[in-house]
Amino acid sequence: MRILRHVWLFESWPTCISSLAPTKIIIDQDKAMQKAIEVVFPTARHMWSLWHIMKQLPEKLKSYKHYEDIKSVLQNIVYDSLTYGDFKDRWNEFINLCDLYNNEWLLGLYDEKQHWVPGFVEDTF
Repeated sequence: MRILRHVWLFESWPTCISSLAPTKIIIDQDKAMQKAIEVVFPTARHMWSLWHIMKQLPEKLKSYKHYEDIKSVLQNIVYDSLTYGDFKDRWNEFINLCDLYNNEWLLGLYDEKQHWVPGFVEDTF
């Protein structure tokens, strides 16, 4: 049902903006919205809001003993990695060093890196 509401919204959107469909969209990680974008704007490139992701760090990682260090290293990796190879190497080193192999949230983020890591979306946004 949520996907249908998003589809309606996105189908109505072009009539509000001179019939121009967006080529780029930034959203949070809402899966229903992502599916609706794929249906209504199949050629639009969408990115996840980095602000929303970073805002989730305390909720997802605060329970770790060295949370502040983990947060700092993760922010450096995300904001300072300029290439795919650099990000991948630094991410893997981070996961190994901090023993975060089992963190489902981080694993999911890595799998979807093309939607949110600045080095992966730089050519698009």
